[in-house]
Amino acid sequence: MVHSYDQIASERHSSGACPEALACATVRGLRIAVPCALVVLLLSGTPAHADPLADFYSAPVPDLPTHSDGEIVRRIHVGPPLGEGLGLDIERILYRSTDTHGDPMVVSGYTMTPQAPWPGPGPRPVIAYAPGTSGMADRCAGSAVLGTVGSSPAVLPLLLAGYSVAATDYRGLGTPGGHTYLNRTDAGNALLDVARAGVGSSAAPVVLFGYSEGGHAAGAAAELAASYAPELDIRGSYVGAPPADPSLNVDNLDNTPLAAALLYAAGGLINAYPEHAEDIVAELNPSGRALLDASQNWCSTDLAATRTIHSAELTADGRPLGDHLRQEPAASLIAENTVGHVAPSAPVMLSQSVSDDTVPIHQSRTLRDSWTAAGFTDLTYIEYPIPTVPVPGANHAPGGLIAYTDVMPWIAGLLAR
Repeated sequence: MVHSYDQIASERHSSGACPEALACATVRGLRIAVPCALVVLLLSGTPAHADPLADFYSAPVPDLPTHSDGEIVRRIHVGPPLGEGLGLDIERILYRSTDTHGDPMVVSGYTMTPQAPWPGPGPRPVIAYAPGTSGMADRCAGSAVLGTVGSSPAVLPLLLAGYSVAATDYRGLGTPGGHTYLNRTDAGNALLDVARAGVGSSAAPVVLFGYSEGGHAAGAAAELAASYAPELDIRGSYVGAPPADPSLNVDNLDNTPLAAALLYAAGGLINAYPEHAEDIVAELNPSGRALLDASQNWCSTDLAATRTIHSAELTADGRPLGDHLRQEPAASLIAENTVGHVAPSAPVMLSQSVSDDTVPIHQSRTLRDSWTAAGFTDLTYIEYPIPTVPVPGANHAPGGLIAYTDVMPWIAGLLAR
């Protein structure tokens, strides 16, 4: 049962208790021949609403505190036509991680490993993959819709290169509770812990990889790795089109078919910090509260999530939602979840299209400058001069598509060191 955000605020106000709160760029590699049959099979995954595996995601893990971060606490093999039918070993997994408050959390995800022997030296490298925005509902999770438009096209080039992929669903996508959208610690820890899950006892080298929401997660993980997962052999991080500072990603989305992300941002704050739910919900009128509740159940491909939203029509005082997100308590919470204040401990490739209308290019420029000011020097920064298409949202994915021509050889170079 999904709680409304009004109900969360009311529960906090009346009892002082937190309810349990345990989330897309579709890209295909360039210059890589992907067999059509492989794509068709990968795109045939069963939607989560028809998936008989609900207990896999929702059944409690009563001994969670006894497990280590990154330890797999539940797994299920994915058989044909996926899995062996594609020459891959695939598992859905639940693993332990640590949330923004320092508490243990269960996160879902998946691992994909080619069955062909790894031709390189040492153990097969692990790509810790952070997906782009897919929505807020459990059915949007990459592992729940394994093989649909959420993740598989983006990881195909990595699998075809022989790497193993360990992908996170983020906190609250798949597992009980709300998705803490763009939460720096939740996302960064979840990505590092799925890397731990993918590596296991192999001591394999790791590359962090993310685009869009995944870029935010990969950037956060790059900053947190030295303190949170120092034992991992992280060779580098690909950070693509990251909404690194969520406050810079508001006004361009409002009054467009992309404005659902504003509701995701507000809902993400409430899911991560339910103690502030009452203050955040109070800024909305009844229509805004109803739409915020509805957005918990949206995937980005749903028609409801693609309609134009004028946020000023949803607030109690008629000001745009962005104005409210720039005032307290939201302003401090968003600042807490901004990436760019800590230098990463391994090389980073940061790239984006200059025409991106979903995540503006100044996000990457600001992150570049912030990391440089923090003393980080091992940064490869690329801007792609892709022409603008006059369709809202159509200018985001191309930056991820073209990046493969640079990212794949860059990753190979990191792993050859």
